[in-house]
Amino acid sequence: MLKSHQFDYYYGKQAEQFTFYRIPKRLFTDSTFADLSSAAKVLYGLMLDRMSLSVSNEWKDDQDRVFIYFTLTEIQELMNCGHNKAVRLLAELDSIKGIGLIERVKQGMGRPNRIYVMNFLVSEEIKDFPKEEVMTSEKGKSRVPEKGSQDFPKKELINTDLNKTEVNETEKNESNRSIYPSKNSHAIEKENEMDRWMEYRDVFKKNIDYEIMMQRYPDSIPEILEILVETACSGSKYFRINSSQIPAERVRERLLSLNSMHVEYVLDAMRDNSSDVKNIRAFLLSALYNASKTINSYYQAKVNHDLYGNPKQGW
Repeated sequence: MLKSHQFDYYYGKQAEQFTFYRIPKRLFTDSTFADLSSAAKVLYGLMLDRMSLSVSNEWKDDQDRVFIYFTLTEIQELMNCGHNKAVRLLAELDSIKGIGLIERVKQGMGRPNRIYVMNFLVSEEIKDFPKEEVMTSEKGKSRVPEKGSQDFPKKELINTDLNKTEVNETEKNESNRSIYPSKNSHAIEKENEMDRWMEYRDVFKKNIDYEIMMQRYPDSIPEILEILVETACSGSKYFRINSSQIPAERVRERLLSLNSMHVEYVLDAMRDNSSDVKNIRAFLLSALYNASKTINSYYQAKVNHDLYGNPKQGW
């Protein structure tokens, strides 16, 4: 039985300050997906949301098809389910055992599976859309062969040694003539970027006590984690913080110094904030960057308010 909580009403435009996962309405109205469980439909929506990160990082294969990384551990955390259910949900969506909304490709060497999120429109419907709207979908219709379909839990990542991949011009020319050419520098760079993204993800999860915080703030912590990882891995030279341009390296160092108390402080301050926030992600990034400097003032102001009824602005 669910534990009852005392939730408040929405006032004015408060509902607009949140971010939402988008699940295609077609999954609930089209008979094609009638046998797909609601949980699997939600998971597909989470995967579509993860696609935006892949697109911004240009995580594509040599056929220009976008893919994502979504480990079983992450699915269990976001869907609040056990290992077996997470496996079943993936199987429902899978191209081999399920309906075909995702395709998983093993990489080996302890690396997580690549997941191709397929277009939920059928081929006949895609033809009716403007060409520019379905270019990616058309390129994604041919499927990559998959050997096995079982996902594996997250493991220690094996970093790519750039020194071992460097070749001189003669070797490059020879490899170009080979039947099995070696990976080009662009592909190697993309793999290194993926490793870097996942390593930062592990570091931030450890720093903020992710599993514990998920139990307290299950709706907010995944978004906080994504902001931390995306910012740390971004190729931008500067970030706009409180209307100022801050060097990316300084922002990265500040975010890496955060712990669970800082994150909890940001969420508390966010809850107490009554102003109309237009850009939630920018607001949260600024709050996280300033957290280590403003946390003491914020809680001191709350203490002063409770003791003396003299509120001070600590945000």
